[in-house]
Amino acid sequence: MAQRWTRTHERQREAILAALIREARPFADMGDDARAERRALPFLDWCRTYLPHYFTAPFAPFHRRMVEAVGEPAMPTFIGAFRGAGKSAFLSLARPLHRALGGEIPFAIYGSQVQRLAAQNMDYVRLELEHNPRIRSDYGQVTVSGPEDDWVVELRHAEGMAFRSCKFEAFGIGMSPRGRRHGAHRPLEFIGDDLENSELARNPRREAQLWEWLTGDVIPALEPDRWALTVMGTMFGADCLLEHARKEAAKSDPAGRPLARFFRQPATEEGLSVWPGRFSEAGLARVRAMVGPRVWLREYDLTAEDPDAPFQPAWFEDRYEKVPRDLDTVAFLDPALSESASGCPRAMPVIGADPDGVRYVLDAWIWRGTPEQMIDKLFRVHERWHPRVIGVESNGGYALIRPLLAVWEREKRYRIPVRYVTHSRAKELRIEALCPEMESGRWRWPERPSEGVRTLEQQFLSYPNGWVDGPDAAAGCTEFLPSAWGGGRVHGAPIYHTIQPRRDLSGVL
Repeated sequence: MAQRWTRTHERQREAILAALIREARPFADMGDDARAERRALPFLDWCRTYLPHYFTAPFAPFHRRMVEAVGEPAMPTFIGAFRGAGKSAFLSLARPLHRALGGEIPFAIYGSQVQRLAAQNMDYVRLELEHNPRIRSDYGQVTVSGPEDDWVVELRHAEGMAFRSCKFEAFGIGMSPRGRRHGAHRPLEFIGDDLENSELARNPRREAQLWEWLTGDVIPALEPDRWALTVMGTMFGADCLLEHARKEAAKSDPAGRPLARFFRQPATEEGLSVWPGRFSEAGLARVRAMVGPRVWLREYDLTAEDPDAPFQPAWFEDRYEKVPRDLDTVAFLDPALSESASGCPRAMPVIGADPDGVRYVLDAWIWRGTPEQMIDKLFRVHERWHPRVIGVESNGGYALIRPLLAVWEREKRYRIPVRYVTHSRAKELRIEALCPEMESGRWRWPERPSEGVRTLEQQFLSYPNGWVDGPDAAAGCTEFLPSAWGGGRVHGAPIYHTIQPRRDLSGVL
């Protein structure tokens, strides 16, 4: 049955066709060797060559990892990547197109919330087959026939290829593909995109039905042992499809093989853009400020919003434009040392408290570096914020910092108010003690956060997963501040004791 496209899709088709005419002009060299060389390009280079109207920015390292994550036989693969990462362009358009033209698949099915959406996703492949001059010149005569939700591409010059034609069919959730065949072939690939939305993800019953449909209807309809299933999605919540897949990926079959593969790519890593060729740090910071923590977490950090998580996105929505006067300002440094790209980062937040005990997060540095760089950060914090005290946790890094600090103080001819501390309570207890304060609106965050503050927020929202150095150092700051509940009282019971206070004046000439 022919589909009637939405106006949005019609406009998108027109824009793609215009870009295709403008960007994908015929190749100059049409010799047999040149055509064969282009067809044999590695996949990412093939995308750039044949689909230049889709792939304009330089690829990032995660793109290779993402495309390599899919396609393993009998391995359901779930891809979560931030909005704008190109997952649909790579995996819903380019990869099926590449495999169909290469004669690698006889039958591919698309799935979405409703059949029309699945047919629209398939239509982007059909547009290239019917209108892309580079494809039509290099792959010979290519013909497409059939309605928009069920069509076949025929390859007239398919010598040496496994399959001379490929069928594409669209399905909505609940529609069974069982019994479908193209000639002697059952579907070999399933591509799922736009399978859920935020409303569906809030309904555990419907999420269970979606998973049941994939595992009970789709997978059994595919070619046994050789099938490939790729689903793209967003982290909508604790019961969403990607969260279910993440949990399944942690399980194994009797042979020890994972039950699923889960790929997650947030927009930033350690506060830096993973695709600087398209998304600058400043641009992402602006997006984050505009969409707020909840949408950022879901669409760009790919972290499921969990109502049972210790720290909730709504707690980070109290923002201030200007730093209030007369704040009692402190800083705290966790000096764990590692220059490895995978090592534990250091963290040094700067937090002030007003006379009522309300906390203002002023700044934060979360980074990896040498002891010398850490000392330089200490002095920069002192010069910028003039904290009453800078706590330094007495872990392994402290032994390297202390003698360096004495040398730097002698060179600069002044001391900074460092106090070395060791904690007597578990890190988890110190961090989670901040929950009541934040939930009660006793914390404020800058309207225009620095890179370090954005990373600190992300670590709080991801807690207890991932790095927790920022939240731990923030908890260290609160030990030096008055009670968050006002009254000028010392914040809670002491949970540290000082070691060798600076009364030895080691940095004085």
